[in-house]
Amino acid sequence: MEGNLTERRESSPIEETAGKGWAPMDIGLSIATSALQATEQGVSIYANDLVNANTPAFSATAPVFAGLQATLQPNSALAAGVSGAGAQASIGQGVYLAGQQPMGQAPIQTTGVPTDVAISGDAYFAVKTAAGTAYTRDGQFSVDAAGNLVTQAGQLVLSTTGQPITVPAKDTGAVQIDPQGNVLAGGKPVAQIGVATFTNPQGLVSAGQNSFVAGPNSGPATVGAPGAGVYLTPGAILGSSTDLSATLVAMVELSRSFALDTHAASNASQMLAWAAQIS
Repeated sequence: MEGNLTERRESSPIEETAGKGWAPMDIGLSIATSALQATEQGVSIYANDLVNANTPAFSATAPVFAGLQATLQPNSALAAGVSGAGAQASIGQGVYLAGQQPMGQAPIQTTGVPTDVAISGDAYFAVKTAAGTAYTRDGQFSVDAAGNLVTQAGQLVLSTTGQPITVPAKDTGAVQIDPQGNVLAGGKPVAQIGVATFTNPQGLVSAGQNSFVAGPNSGPATVGAPGAGVYLTPGAILGSSTDLSATLVAMVELSRSFALDTHAASNASQMLAWAAQIS
C-alpha cells in the first residue's frame, strides 16, 4: 500500500508510574526498556519485508520511531536543593514505534500470462472470500475448474457490479484481460474487473493471503471501472516493493541499536541494584 504513515501509540513504563517520584536510575532503565521494545518491533518489520521479497504485490514498510511525550516532574528527583523556576524539569520518556511508512511502488513484472494484470495507483481488486469482500493488489489470476476467475488463493475476482466473474465452459482456454479490465473469453467481453478505491487506503486491515478488508479508518470501498490515476497492465503482475540491500542495511543498523539498548538497560539495572544495597 502506498500513502502516509500508519499510526500507533503505546504507553511507556515511565507513563505508567508518572507522579510516583522516580529516581534518575529508574528513568534510565525505563527509557532503555522502551528503546528495546521499539527496536525489537522495528527488526520484526524489516524481517517481514525480507520474507516477502518475492511475494507478488507485497508492499514493504519501514518502521517510524518517535519520542514519548515528555512530562514535568519535581526537579528534586534529579537534583536536591533546586527551587523556584527550576522546581520542575521536563523529562523525556523514551521512544516508541509510531507507525510504518510504505517504501514505494512495487515494480511491474511482465509474465506474458493473459489472465495476469498489474494494477498501478491507490486501488485494489475486489475479491470474494469466505468472510466476505476483501481487496488485493495481487493480479495473478487464473480460471478454475468451474470457470471462475480467481486469485492464487482461490478467491473469486469480482466485477464492477460486485458479482463473481465466470467464463463460459467452451472459452475457458481463451481468456485474456485488456487495459480497461475487461475480461474477454473467445474474444468476447464477459465482464469488467471491479477496481476498489478508498478515502484512506492506509486504514485498510490485513486479512491474510495478500488481501485486506476495509477498516474504521479506511472509509468504505468505491468499486467501479479503473478511474483517474489507476492503470492496468495486462500480462504482468506487481512484484514486491522490498529493496533487499536497503532493508538488510537498515536491519543491521537496528540490530546494533538493539545491542546498545541492551547494554544501557543492563547498566541501569546494575546501578539500581547497587543503590538498593547502599540504602
